Amino acid sequence: MSRRRWIVAALAVAALLGGAAAGLSRFMPIVTPMTAAEIDASARNTGLGDCFWVGVGTTGGLNYAYPDTGANYWISQFRLPPGAALDFTGEFPHARHLSFNAYNEGGKPVDRLNDVLIRPDAGAVNPFLVGSARDADRRGYGFHIVAADVEAGASMAQRDAARAVNTLYVPKGDTPVQLMMRIYVPDKGLTPKAGAMLPAPTLKMADGSRVHGQALCQRIVVKEGAARVPHLELAATRTLLSLEDRQSPYHPAQGQPRWESFFNPPYVLTRALVGTKFEWVRSLLSTKRSGGFYSTLDNTYMLLYVDDRYGDALVLRGKAPTTPRTVDGERRTDAGQLRYWSLCKYRSLNDTRVDGCLYDEQIPLDRDGNYTIVVSTAAHRPANASRACGVAWLAWGAGDGIANAHGGFLLYRHMLPAEGFEQSLFATRQPGDEPRTLGPYYPDTRYSSKAAFERSGCAR
Repeated sequence: MSRRRWIVAALAVAALLGGAAAGLSRFMPIVTPMTAAEIDASARNTGLGDCFWVGVGTTGGLNYAYPDTGANYWISQFRLPPGAALDFTGEFPHARHLSFNAYNEGGKPVDRLNDVLIRPDAGAVNPFLVGSARDADRRGYGFHIVAADVEAGASMAQRDAARAVNTLYVPKGDTPVQLMMRIYVPDKGLTPKAGAMLPAPTLKMADGSRVHGQALCQRIVVKEGAARVPHLELAATRTLLSLEDRQSPYHPAQGQPRWESFFNPPYVLTRALVGTKFEWVRSLLSTKRSGGFYSTLDNTYMLLYVDDRYGDALVLRGKAPTTPRTVDGERRTDAGQLRYWSLCKYRSLNDTRVDGCLYDEQIPLDRDGNYTIVVSTAAHRPANASRACGVAWLAWGAGDGIANAHGGFLLYRHMLPAEGFEQSLFATRQPGDEPRTLGPYYPDTRYSSKAAFERSGCAR
């Protein structure tokens, strides 16, 4: 969506809310850079980085930008000299997934290089390819970062068809490049780095000279603002969450939960207008799919606002997409309908922290591959919401992180659907087609009292 159309929509919202042009900026997402001191503090807490990479995992690190607790994150920010490129050497981790994403100033991903796109070193094994040995000893790889004319929203299928081998493209210009590495689900017993070293960079200058190690970091790394928090200002968030809702006494949650796919940042920001007299503003916005908020291009999402005043527990039931089993160190990489899926509880568009997540292998399934997940506070947790009863439990957490301990929202993630699997979130095309597209994989979501759920008994 063009900035002009977003401004028109934002002006309409601001005018309707009484702010007119003076209130425009209140309803546009902002990105707050973190200071070098804050980033260094995270690095000390996690102990997972080096002079180039900063570990920002949710445990002991920076809990921001809607992270998934099933993943570990490393960031870097650097400025490439004219004509220069970066070469990396690394090892494939013992994990479910590895990816590198490059971002623009607004936190939108412009390119990605994931594990199956990376050709291993001669004689080495890429353990992420179906059928490969996951425990192979030789697992080295290299990749390159090259400045190019890349923009957010481009077709990755077209980009991949023309991509140079093991190459990640980053935006040209004087603006520092933002890079994020993700490792999902390390094998049991391993650290967040999943038994691998961090990829080591070499700066290749236009004249052919090379710079390594601390000298490289001193020359190109820009620590200030390397981590950036995309969010709405507090006053704007409170305004949106307190709108009068014709359908719901607990706006923006609905009594009959309705999931909606993430299509792009402006559209998801206006999800809080549903049920209000301003809902028509959404018709001005594009539903073209593009990433945002430091997302990875390997994932897409559905969002659901929730409020436990509708019921002690939120109960989700559905068929689980199949995924590779990796946590127990399985020897071979199996195919799955998805590479990974998860359910996470977040707070608000202002407080972007995660309260908790469950990923696929943490969720028990019945003999038909179906799951039951209960989201509630500890006080309202039903006695049968336990793995022993075949039920996964997710803690409600801190509500919306602002003033409503009952609120917040859920995100349901799908990663890398297999060719031929047409019932993933990647196949949704417009708001409202989620149940039809996902079919049995769409989570039937309802509120329940603790007592009513307990009366359902134990499935095992």
